[in-house]
Amino acid sequence: MSVYVTDTHALLWYFTSQRRMLSKRAFEVFERAERYEAFIYIPVVSLWEVSRLDHVGAIELHEPFEDWVDALSVQPCFEFVPLDERVIIESRRYNFNRDIFDAAIVATAIVKDLPLITRDNAITDSGVVEVYW
Repeated sequence: MSVYVTDTHALLWYFTSQRRMLSKRAFEVFERAERYEAFIYIPVVSLWEVSRLDHVGAIELHEPFEDWVDALSVQPCFEFVPLDERVIIESRRYNFNRDIFDAAIVATAIVKDLPLITRDNAITDSGVVEVYW
């Protein structure tokens, strides 16, 4: 089974009906995960980022944030990855775009030794993690 870590935007696009924003490859990974043919880790820092974006009105989830998280948590081929000391230590190595969320998401993929589903050019251009897009 293929295993990945997702960036926040890919997660949002798939689970907020903006799937057309995903590349064909990224869309297929999320679809395979829903069919139990792939597995996607969701860094909890992505949940924090979504929470902040929702709180300031930068995004619209179409449901309360808590309900959105609950719906994600019952998806069998998706699992939350905690922000632990290994991720924090690893994230200190990255400053490719001055975004602490991105640094922690990349660090999660590196600690897990998995490709990251992302369209973020700063992450891709940094070359520090395998990107799947």
